Amino acid sequence: MVIWVTTFTTMLGIGLIAPLLAIFAKLLGATNSEVGIIFGVFALARTIAQIPVGILSDIYGKKPFIVVGTFFYGVFTLMYNIVGSVLGLLIIRCVTGFFSAFVTPIAGSYVANLAPKERLGEYMGIFNASINLGFAIGPFIGGFLADMYGIQTPFYICGFLAILASIIALIKLEELPIKRENVKININNLFSIEFLKNKVFLLSFIINILTIMCNASIIAYLAIYAVSFKITLTQVGFMIASTNILSALLQRYMGKLFDKFGIITIILGIIILSIGLYSISVSSEFLTLISSLIVVALGLSMIGTSALSLAIRDIPPQRKGEAMGLFTTSINIGMFFGAVIFGIMADFVGLSNMYRISSILVLVLGSLCYLKIKKYLTNN
Repeated sequence: MVIWVTTFTTMLGIGLIAPLLAIFAKLLGATNSEVGIIFGVFALARTIAQIPVGILSDIYGKKPFIVVGTFFYGVFTLMYNIVGSVLGLLIIRCVTGFFSAFVTPIAGSYVANLAPKERLGEYMGIFNASINLGFAIGPFIGGFLADMYGIQTPFYICGFLAILASIIALIKLEELPIKRENVKININNLFSIEFLKNKVFLLSFIINILTIMCNASIIAYLAIYAVSFKITLTQVGFMIASTNILSALLQRYMGKLFDKFGIITIILGIIILSIGLYSISVSSEFLTLISSLIVVALGLSMIGTSALSLAIRDIPPQRKGEAMGLFTTSINIGMFFGAVIFGIMADFVGLSNMYRISSILVLVLGSLCYLKIKKYLTNN
């Protein structure tokens, strides 16, 4: 329970600033492409740190990394409001990205080690729900606070919430038994991509990259897109919050669906996500936009839990931290390339066409990966 509270508190703070970061960057003079880089550098720093941190957490225990990561993420988040340039914002994003690698992937491996194998999908669904629920409530509160008290306020609260999560973890979180013995740390092992040799892990990894790329187009640019139609920041926060709450509530049930029906949940999620993204591209008012986001949330929750559960299902318990560290880099890779590529695309074809292209991308490439997984599992 403590791990879910810690994760929820951290994600609540992150959610506070999610719908505002693009607007914050625009106030500093950033272009759409630079907004993408600002989002992307966070994911890049996180990617570099994530695999070695995951392996080290298997060796030295997960609690120290969660405590340190949440604390320094909070401290550096408080510094957002002292930057006065796009370059300064890039630096802060890079540092917070690094320390974020100490939090959710380690917490995910903590949960995976607790879960009985036959209920892994359910446990991971609950874990994803704690992430999504915190990220869901945050945007509405953040948008409201920005409209009422200024855009800097949510950044302060985000920092304090992360520090609070660190204190909760320090006092309440129990360390799991460390099963790996007599392990010598090797620099090559810290950056191992061994699990990608497993075809199911690799294809699940690619599917997650594709879906996160599409999600990045929403996280990074929805506020800019919505504000162009005279939608307020409070309404933007409400849209993100309500759809993320729905996604959070669905996570456990999507995990159960995967446990019962297997990989069919992945292709259904891909189709639903594609429909939702296309709907965003033809939406120009609050009600149609929030309806489209609800469809997107349904697709993302179905794909996310299923792909993660499939990827780590057969990984030995003593290596789940390593596997989670590697798999979660798919989120970072997707966020980086999604934010940057779609930002450049938006500068050339506009935000509406960008969402149309992302819809086609996830449908075509995601379906191909699903068919390869199905063929491999059938033959083996």
